[in-house]
Amino acid sequence: MAAPLFAFDFASPAMLGWLAAAVAPLLIHLWSRRRYRQMSWAAMEYLLAAVRNSRRRMLLEHWLLLAIRTMLVILVVIAVAEPFLERIGFGLAPGQQTHRVIVLDGSFSMDYHPTDKSRFERAKELAAEIVGESPQGDGFTLVLLSNPPRIVVGRPVFEASDFLAELEALALPHTTADVLSTVGKVQEVLTAAEREYPRLGRREVYFLTDLGRVGWAPEAGDKLSLSDLRERLAKLADRAQIFIIDLGQDGAENLAITGLRTNESFATVGKNVNLVAEIKNFGRQSRQQTVEFLVDGRRISQQRVDLSPAAATAVSFDYRFESPGDHAIEARLSGDALEVDNHRWVAVPVQSAVRALVVDGRPSGTPLGGAADFLFYALAPQPGGPAKATVYPEKIPDGRFLEQDLARYDCVFLANVAQFTPSEARVFDAYLRSGGSLVFFLGDRVVADRYNRELAGSERGAVRILPARLETIVDAPQSGRQSLDPLDYRHPIIEPFRGREKAGLLTTPVAKYFELQIPAGSKAKVALAVSGGGPLIVEEPIHRGRVILVATSADVTWTSMPVWPSFVPIVQEILAFAVRGRWDQRNLRVGQPLGGSVPATSDDGLTVKRPDGRSEQLRFTAEADWSGWSFSDTNLSGIYEVRLGTSQGPLQLFAANVDPQESDLARVSPEELRQEIWSNIPFGYHTSWDSVDRPPVAHFARGSPVAKALLYAVLVLLFVETYCAWRFGHAGS
Repeated sequence: MAAPLFAFDFASPAMLGWLAAAVAPLLIHLWSRRRYRQMSWAAMEYLLAAVRNSRRRMLLEHWLLLAIRTMLVILVVIAVAEPFLERIGFGLAPGQQTHRVIVLDGSFSMDYHPTDKSRFERAKELAAEIVGESPQGDGFTLVLLSNPPRIVVGRPVFEASDFLAELEALALPHTTADVLSTVGKVQEVLTAAEREYPRLGRREVYFLTDLGRVGWAPEAGDKLSLSDLRERLAKLADRAQIFIIDLGQDGAENLAITGLRTNESFATVGKNVNLVAEIKNFGRQSRQQTVEFLVDGRRISQQRVDLSPAAATAVSFDYRFESPGDHAIEARLSGDALEVDNHRWVAVPVQSAVRALVVDGRPSGTPLGGAADFLFYALAPQPGGPAKATVYPEKIPDGRFLEQDLARYDCVFLANVAQFTPSEARVFDAYLRSGGSLVFFLGDRVVADRYNRELAGSERGAVRILPARLETIVDAPQSGRQSLDPLDYRHPIIEPFRGREKAGLLTTPVAKYFELQIPAGSKAKVALAVSGGGPLIVEEPIHRGRVILVATSADVTWTSMPVWPSFVPIVQEILAFAVRGRWDQRNLRVGQPLGGSVPATSDDGLTVKRPDGRSEQLRFTAEADWSGWSFSDTNLSGIYEVRLGTSQGPLQLFAANVDPQESDLARVSPEELRQEIWSNIPFGYHTSWDSVDRPPVAHFARGSPVAKALLYAVLVLLFVETYCAWRFGHAGS
């Protein structure tokens, strides 16, 4: 084996041009020499004789000072050029400076523990090896492959310690992998580095991943995403050499809780809530597991389940809440090699009762004579009246609408209200931003033009609240009254009627209704239609709330629906769907932002506590009648606590859960990746850093930084120059 040799290279070779400044001391010396005209003077003959004796010594001293000063300039220039030593195996060859982009897979499947270390921990170790064994002068950046991807170290770092500190602090998020967007982030990093560090002439990109199929293989039939991915990869391959270091294992077994849901739309004190946990076996072996249910951290139930290979099962339990407020429910499995998906949470806001406000657009002094009377009793049909009901409705005439504090109500029903003012429209808008819901029943007093102008966003600056515009009134003849079309029972409001034809929904006669026009591109959905195909019930999420528009009346002036057996169930389903939005806002997917609102008059702070215990203070976004807040750092699964004001202030709970697709540990094989997904994209496939093809130099080792040594030498020479100047001057005197 040949003995290693050493060679110099420079991180900033352009700085060597300043070596020309080394002649400055010599030029100054020559410039300062003066010509003298010699004159004979008898008294000076004796002095000249003495000078001739010391002239040789003085010349030596001057040349020594000149050499020291010139060397000072040379050493400073070379130090700024950042020289370093490279050890090479055969011959003398300087290393090529390389920009290495390290991409760590941040999908939660990387938390799988095939040994005592997870795949993610192993990836971090390999990243540290890449940095530690690279030559001095190479630059390193770090990108996290997640959804969304994140640039951890954006500008190339040249000191290993700086990069390793960022790497050590990096925690695994509980997200999936978005390869397409991550490749875009890598392109951004390369573009910025090429502009700022042109000396990094070689570029390499390392993907440290488990090659999980969920992230690396676009969904079947999604040709557009696959085409976009190949296009971006082709551009990346033109700029950099790509390496994939595979950290996955074939045949990995995994159990996961893929869902935790409730069949209820709201929870009230003293009412049983049924919760269902869905468990799936993603492995090829039969498994037995214990499922535990916890409420506010206290175990209240456990069940044993048997799971066949690739099978799923559901486990349910009932729980009665005895106190109002927010509660956290957790379902969990005993541990396996992937712990992240063994837990699932749901945040449950429990109320004393659901409060609904019913606004009557045509009050009447006779029983069931008003526009909202049937609606009022349909909301609380239990014996004993509203006082004993789970839903507590209050009815007011439309003239008293602005006197109410809408924040007290979960849902507001408006029956045959003639028109609304701009100020009332702004109140609706603020209510929807706070998470409330609106249900409009139309009728003969409704002025369509005013609805469209104030609530449908027809005028510049007007709010948009209605999911559809009101057009003309359809008046069916007495002999041809419209029946209803459930649209295959696709919508949650109508789905409970599937198989219950005796409820009379389909035979409900409708004599009059407003024709509704849904704006193009809106998120509005038709829940129920008339037999001719026109929408009868349309709903759309608006801000943080939901608006439901019923094109006919809530009394018997336009339809017989209020006296039909299906009326009470459909009103109950409308209410349940409307208020469920608040429940859904508390239970999100990892990565989705949390949000809410408080009254605009509130000046208390807001604190969010993450599942890892870290807290963060938030600021409000102030508007006219409300203040909103948002929190996007939700990359961990678990319960997020949001508290307004002091430690004794109101507490809201939010649950963030992982995407169950990532629990499937099936992998993309190297052959499939090369031939199908990354076809015609050149890349190197490896299972460790040691097997990666290195640049054409036999062996590299990071040398000690020469620049620091040169700067120390400059410091020493400064002292030497000062001493010599003083010593020679003192001796000359």
